[in-house]
Amino acid sequence: MITNSSTHYGQRLDLCGDWQFRQANTATWLPAQVPGCNFTDLLANGLIDEPFYRDNETKLQWIEQEDWHYQKRFNLSADWWQYQDIQLVVEGLDTFCDLYLNGQKLAESQNMFIGQHILCKSLLKEGENLLEIRFRSPIKEVLPQYQQAGFAYPAENDKSEDKLSVYCRKAPCHFGWDWGPRFVTSGIWRPIYLQGITACQITDTHFVQHQLDAAQARFSFSISMQSALAEQAILQVECAQAPQLNKQIPVQLSVGENVQRLDFDLASPKLWWPHGLGEAYLYDFSFSLLIGNQALHSKQQRIGFRTLEVVNEDDAMGQSFFIRVNGQPVFMKGANYIPGDSFVHRMTPERHAQDFKAVVDANMNMLRVWGGGIYQDEVFYQLADENGILIWQDFMFACTLYPADEAFLANVKREAEYNIKRLRNHPCLALWCGNNEVDMGIKHWQWPEKFGYSDALYARLKDDYIRLFDQCLPEAVAQFDAGRFYLRSSPIGFWEEDMDHVGNHHYWGVWHGEEPFSEYQKRIPRFMSEFGFQSFPLASSMAKFTEQQDWHLDSQVLKVHQKHPRGNSLIRSYMETEYSAPENFARLLFLSQVQQAEGLKLAFEAHRAAQPFCMGSLYWQLNDTWPAASWSGIDYYGRWKALHYQAKRSFRTDLLVIDEVQESIRIRLVSDRLHSINAKVGLTLLDFSGNQLWQQEQPISTPANGSAEVAVLPRTELLAAHNPSQVVLQAVLIDSQGQELTDSLFYFVPSKQQALSAPNLEVTSQVGEQSLTLTLQSSTLVRQCHVEIDGAAGNFSDNFFDLLPGQSKRIHLALPGASQAEIEKLVVNTRYQSLFKEQGQ
Repeated sequence: MITNSSTHYGQRLDLCGDWQFRQANTATWLPAQVPGCNFTDLLANGLIDEPFYRDNETKLQWIEQEDWHYQKRFNLSADWWQYQDIQLVVEGLDTFCDLYLNGQKLAESQNMFIGQHILCKSLLKEGENLLEIRFRSPIKEVLPQYQQAGFAYPAENDKSEDKLSVYCRKAPCHFGWDWGPRFVTSGIWRPIYLQGITACQITDTHFVQHQLDAAQARFSFSISMQSALAEQAILQVECAQAPQLNKQIPVQLSVGENVQRLDFDLASPKLWWPHGLGEAYLYDFSFSLLIGNQALHSKQQRIGFRTLEVVNEDDAMGQSFFIRVNGQPVFMKGANYIPGDSFVHRMTPERHAQDFKAVVDANMNMLRVWGGGIYQDEVFYQLADENGILIWQDFMFACTLYPADEAFLANVKREAEYNIKRLRNHPCLALWCGNNEVDMGIKHWQWPEKFGYSDALYARLKDDYIRLFDQCLPEAVAQFDAGRFYLRSSPIGFWEEDMDHVGNHHYWGVWHGEEPFSEYQKRIPRFMSEFGFQSFPLASSMAKFTEQQDWHLDSQVLKVHQKHPRGNSLIRSYMETEYSAPENFARLLFLSQVQQAEGLKLAFEAHRAAQPFCMGSLYWQLNDTWPAASWSGIDYYGRWKALHYQAKRSFRTDLLVIDEVQESIRIRLVSDRLHSINAKVGLTLLDFSGNQLWQQEQPISTPANGSAEVAVLPRTELLAAHNPSQVVLQAVLIDSQGQELTDSLFYFVPSKQQALSAPNLEVTSQVGEQSLTLTLQSSTLVRQCHVEIDGAAGNFSDNFFDLLPGQSKRIHLALPGASQAEIEKLVVNTRYQSLFKEQGQ
């Protein structure tokens, strides 16, 4: 992976790794790790139990009330003093702290989301140095502000009475959410190092694209340089993929900050495309600052050429909301992304890469970085660039009103500038959004009644809201990332009203509103940026953080890991409508995932089939921050739930959608292909033993980047005298070379009414190079076949699938590092389950 980074022709001292820490006002220093936080350091020292295990969360709330001190001793040799200056680079401090170097105060922090470059040569010495970072309790730090205000902000996800999170510029979800725990951390959560500063350095490169078409790209870089010299220099530019752009530019440096704009023209540029539409082509540039023959400093920057417009305007169907890339309207397929761990420093590059592999495997092209978490690590955006995954980027505000006094606004301005500059060159970046659901909250969440606001106070709070989200943040975007689309608050339209034709939506009628899953087929907006339904982890994951005695819905432990007040009862009540009662708790877990996947399948298909009216489907949520009942499609341990497998199927390039409308079975074909191809659609009615009862085949030209109706079949004629509880309709799309592109199944009655027989599975295994392939067949229909191998990491290429009688299914499992003997031993532990057991037959 190529990183956007700086190279100094001098020394860099990594200060990560071994540190010491202590609780303030105690004498004993203990080992600590950086990046890290106080919770994981306490855990590593055996002073607390595993925070995610059982109900331990409730026993660890004392930690947020304490101050925590960190220190590191390091040695500097005499050659460090050759540099013009030395800077301490701290990429992330969480959150309120003072920094001391050799006993002298060096700097302070009050924002988790801002990195700092701190000049410190004057306080350093040859030999041993001592760096101390003294963190203050976030709770005690901002409590005086709350007390002075005399009222509570409506931060309903903040799981405390005082609602202090709004005063802290740290991850809102650290204070609790309806899917995550309350762990209010302190610590050094991103890298920290010392860097020798040469007399001249490049501090920033700002890429701006001025014109782009197939023939030419016109673009520029604004290169910011800091110099201690007034001297003639050379700015050398090299591009690995387009060496014709290489050049050397004379630059007259003055003391202080210098900015040099470099203009370029590139003939026949290769475009960056979202995943599924073409290559996410990237260009690697290197900028070096030379004086004489000496290269003092260089900086690398990776860019992609693409046009991107967020089209949000009145049209004949209402108010549009869609994204046009390289002149093409693109249906957004993806999910909302939350912090991948409650202790965010634990998200390693490897874990980020695992997430993006899952995103790509599921045929997604967009993630929404949700505003209650963090601005993600640099590697996250690099992976998005490389994989063609567009990023909807929220600023870190969610579900509450906020202060807007001068100190708070100044803090937010610094935060916005830092993160906009950090992210603006990434081709993956699609838009900035000010906050999550605050517009919705103002209109629909009865905050004045709940929190006792007077009319005057509520009017003031709403004025503060305008100052923050209509002035502060959009002004920062205009100044530092001109031309990028800014949305004040998501959503624009509200599910509680008749506004499906207006902008983007978060539809929570299913789940919060307790409406049936069938509403997904009716409540179709212009762009769906949130919707979802909860499920549990499977038994193999549940066993990692609970005990068997906890395995009932009323257990105290499960209530700790279920943050929605009605969550468990909602899962059961919906299940009673569609599925027979589970025989045991493990089956309940399995059925919860099947229910989640089959429910959201209706939404995925309805959204895609409704294009161009609807142009996006981002479900809530891709991942988990800890092991819990949640809306995720991938559990905390990286196991794909049924939902992620269903997203993979529903987000394929070509999708056949079968539904029932006015006593007829309607078949539609959706295709993301920019150009039509010739194909044929085969329709077959089968009974559950595999007998063909009816068949039809027809040629078709696939719709280009759109949806088309294939057939409408009267239900009564199709079923004839056949029992609807024993038949399934299969649709298959086959290209001109005979390759199956996609398929879909339709059942005529709910799952609990389907007359399933015992699966008659025949399974053959093939051990490959660090991989396993299973081929499955059955003489009877197997619904929601789930395959699991005890002790095997990773996810099968497909799972929770329906296996038609007489047809074979091959699934693959990558097992990196496993020997043939180890894989053969694992195969013995293969287990299967399906909906049949749930029928009790």
